[in-house]
Amino acid sequence: MSRSMIDLDRRDFLKTGAAGTLAAAVGGRTLLERGEAQEEGADDGPPYTGDELVKTVCTHCSVGCGLHLAVEDDNVVGQETWDDNPINNGGLCSKGASLGHTINAEGRLKEPMKLVDGEWVRMDWDEILPEIAGRLEDIREETGPHATYWCGSAKHSNEAAYLMRKLPSIFGTNNIDHQARICHSTTVTGIANTWGVGAMTNNNNDMRHVDVNLIIGHNPIESHPVAWQHFQVAQQRGGQHIVAEPRYTETAAAADDHYQFRSGTDVAFIYGLIYHIVENLGAHDEEFIEGRVDGFDEFREDVLPEYDLENVSDITGTPVEDLQSLAETLADADVSCVEWAMGGTQHNNGTGNTRAYAMLNLVLGHAAQSAGGTPIYRGHDNVQGATDLGVDASTLPGYYGLDEGAWSHWASVWSQTDGTSGEITYEELLEDRFQGRQELMEKDGITVARWFEAVLDDEWELYQPDPVRAAIWWGHGMASLSEYKKVRQAIEELEFIVNIDIHPNQISELIDLDGDTDVYMLPAATNFEEGGSVTNTGRQIQWRHQAVTPRHNSKKDWVIMQELAEELGFGEHFDYDEVEDITREINLGTRTIGYTGQTPERIKAHMQNGDLFGIEHCEADLDSEEVNGVMDGDYYGMPWPSWHDEHPGTPVLYDASKPPAEGGMDFRARWGTDGPEGQNMLRDPYEPDWYDGGEIEGVPQYPAFHTALPDDNPAGKTIPVEYAERDDVSVHDTAQALAEAGHDIDPSEYAEYNNPQPDSPWGRGRARMKAWNLTDEYPAHREPAVTPRPDLVENGYPCNDRVEDHWRLELDNAKVQQDNIDAVENLVDDEGRTPFVLTSGRQVEHTGAGGETRMNESLAYRSPMMYVQIHPEKAAERGLESGDWATVETPHAEMVMQANVTERVPQDHLFAPFHWSGVLEGEVLTDELPEEWTPFVIGETVNSGTAPAYDRETQMQETKVTLASVTPASSDEIPELSDQQQSWQEAFLNRDRRS
Repeated sequence: MSRSMIDLDRRDFLKTGAAGTLAAAVGGRTLLERGEAQEEGADDGPPYTGDELVKTVCTHCSVGCGLHLAVEDDNVVGQETWDDNPINNGGLCSKGASLGHTINAEGRLKEPMKLVDGEWVRMDWDEILPEIAGRLEDIREETGPHATYWCGSAKHSNEAAYLMRKLPSIFGTNNIDHQARICHSTTVTGIANTWGVGAMTNNNNDMRHVDVNLIIGHNPIESHPVAWQHFQVAQQRGGQHIVAEPRYTETAAAADDHYQFRSGTDVAFIYGLIYHIVENLGAHDEEFIEGRVDGFDEFREDVLPEYDLENVSDITGTPVEDLQSLAETLADADVSCVEWAMGGTQHNNGTGNTRAYAMLNLVLGHAAQSAGGTPIYRGHDNVQGATDLGVDASTLPGYYGLDEGAWSHWASVWSQTDGTSGEITYEELLEDRFQGRQELMEKDGITVARWFEAVLDDEWELYQPDPVRAAIWWGHGMASLSEYKKVRQAIEELEFIVNIDIHPNQISELIDLDGDTDVYMLPAATNFEEGGSVTNTGRQIQWRHQAVTPRHNSKKDWVIMQELAEELGFGEHFDYDEVEDITREINLGTRTIGYTGQTPERIKAHMQNGDLFGIEHCEADLDSEEVNGVMDGDYYGMPWPSWHDEHPGTPVLYDASKPPAEGGMDFRARWGTDGPEGQNMLRDPYEPDWYDGGEIEGVPQYPAFHTALPDDNPAGKTIPVEYAERDDVSVHDTAQALAEAGHDIDPSEYAEYNNPQPDSPWGRGRARMKAWNLTDEYPAHREPAVTPRPDLVENGYPCNDRVEDHWRLELDNAKVQQDNIDAVENLVDDEGRTPFVLTSGRQVEHTGAGGETRMNESLAYRSPMMYVQIHPEKAAERGLESGDWATVETPHAEMVMQANVTERVPQDHLFAPFHWSGVLEGEVLTDELPEEWTPFVIGETVNSGTAPAYDRETQMQETKVTLASVTPASSDEIPELSDQQQSWQEAFLNRDRRS
């Protein structure tokens, strides 16, 4: 696997950079061994594949790598590569290569457990579920359903994620969220408010065709290593990857160039590039902007002048000549893209960042085409699917929102589906389930980012009738949350907690065994012990086949939901016979973004016949119309939208160079036909090469495309979907046909759109540079809440002002910023040295909060150390060497971690990974855990020290920027680690020194 992080400086990195990068994507076979972790490179013995090879999908990052699990006698005994999977071409990283260890982990939750008088007591399923349901019903009756908080997971299958939103909806609350809130909610809001929907415009394989790729806030070699094989192909063909990042990452070493800027100054950095492209080079694409983009002229006149190169250089710390050089490289490209991940999103201005990235792409005219747009890399394996399917406090599945129309649509779906026997109306949902409280039924719920404030209810105003009394956590690691000390307080204050997971996770570490909170632990099956679909970062949907029956006494997620719903009294809405019934219900209802054509049969056919799809574009190029259930022209995984069961999927969003029936479309016309100032929000007419019928005109979204349901086939065409693809009918014709069929549509409202032409149901609209519905109509630079530049706060770049009701909580970033300007003075040390900028990120061997990977012996052995990276000169000033213990103090916590001395960070920055828990401000939290529940390796949680600020639009946490001092830790501050972890750390450091 890739080399470890400790002691790996810039020169070492250049030696092992691009040429060695694909070592991160290892193929081959894995034989599962029980016992101690082996030395790296030790002989694993001959491969043994068992009686059966089961095709499935990795459960770690969002690349969606396919692999074979080897099964014998209902046991996973090994794994092999799946070489003709077009997404990963057989490659796996260290996490993917260790999946069998997770299935067979000794530290799994094996039985339902309850904490009783400080002891964990085993219970039977038929005892524990009625008890949990009874307590939930008590709260519902005594206080109301809003006094419960539910948290789903980006690790769920699409089917489980969908049910995770349906379950609290029928219970009667919108207090439901998941990891996307704290990883890419700013992407979804920012991009959806720029060009239609908030998702990656292309896919991993499309990176093979990149001319110039600007990577900002992403370290793919560590976070999505197998995808880098496609990046390397682009380099071999002459394409460039350019990293803009405060830190010299492993990706920066393998890229073609690297530019540094201060963390948290992304908008200013991007605007500096746009300024040079537009004002100095005149290299913006005027034709593209004129025909397909709204708001450019106002942006150029009113916003851009403030961000001249000298001002941007002052804000960002990037030299003017570097800004010029990068802008000129982008301007000279035939096509470029802007790629990001959580380094760009986790800021108090994260929505502004993501909008700015898209605006750069629009100014160049490089959007809406292969190798262009925004390849946005999601984190967990199904964070895209879980987000799409509504595990979200502000929307029902498919981004329908929470208004009466959204609830009415889903009530119709839940009544008409063939998968269940239940029926329900909007009125029944309102009166019975939400207790007649329409204001709560249509109100954004509490988010995972700040759920603890709704429990503690002391510092910030709460905008729901009562505090939260109970929480249900289903596959979420606590250590990924900021204000981690408050998380601990809230967990101790709840009346009861239900934790449903494969491993005990951080709940078991944070709970006070002698406290009053009752805790229930329910063992969930792994994703390989149940079937279901999963959506990767490129919107491609695959099927995870069940490889073995659930181990121990664990149960499948969707089965637990069925049984809990039954105990809660509405089991008729969850009485599915098989998981495929849930998929078909998704096909029936999720029509806004086209989760329609990806039927279980089609998804499985693609999985079974991966060899029929080319690796360049993931397209099936067949001699006949259909082979083994795969149609000619299908794109692997039918990336959404796939509007019906014959639609091939959409590999590149907004690509108008192909017919709609073949995956073509324009920007979504979701803003209506006219803007608030009367501007035209539909694209200008044009004559595409694929159409001989004259001009294609801009048109609105097709009426009822998202609410009309088919008569029988859940994935069948409806009137608006059928008419949109046809070239002999218009939008007006569609409205007339819908009215005649009994829909509440007024055809006269569409009379002017009477030009017969083929379209996507989304219509043909413009992208927006100005988002008039957001606080900052154009993105603006806003200093981090904990900033090294208070002068910039005073001179026009403060955080957003106070908001009264922000997902049911008061938000006041401006106050937090002012409070921290004063607090930062305490971080100046005795020598007068000012604090560092502390940022965070990923390690290749771990994922998320590390609850799974640090329980995996193979991965724990490879990466056994939580650390803080510090520049050699600054380390020498403080008397620190790699491996030494250091106290890292921010205004919010005093953390104890080990030093990693490296030139990869600038002298004014620090870096720490966020996958760690088990230590909080030097206190070991795992001493009282059952031995089998204790992770192999533990470490300080960096999110105890991150900033208590949140994005104005989405409540994204600001974990990428705070300030910190570093001093050697005293002996009494050093946490006591296990002998095994210390031994692994010693070997880890010795391996690195030898290399």
